[in-house]
Amino acid sequence: MADGVMQAMHLADDVLRLTTASLDQLTAAAGFLVRARACFSDGALRHPRRFDAVSRLDLAGKAIGAELRTRAFAPEISGDASEAA
Repeated sequence: MADGVMQAMHLADDVLRLTTASLDQLTAAAGFLVRARACFSDGALRHPRRFDAVSRLDLAGKAIGAELRTRAFAPEISGDASEAA
């Protein structure tokens, strides 16, 4: 799981990778982040290092979630411009 979480965090930090990732890759990355976030109890947030880790997981999750939402509302673009005419 740790490798998947690290890959998801790298994906979220790299705009090019984030915008070119497939929906399957984004969904898998989101799943890894959710599972990692679930490992932290609310009481663990009192420790500075754990708080930092949770903050970074949340930030990566928000970036991936925003990309998924963007794609959900983006119109499909056809490669043939003659259809528009």
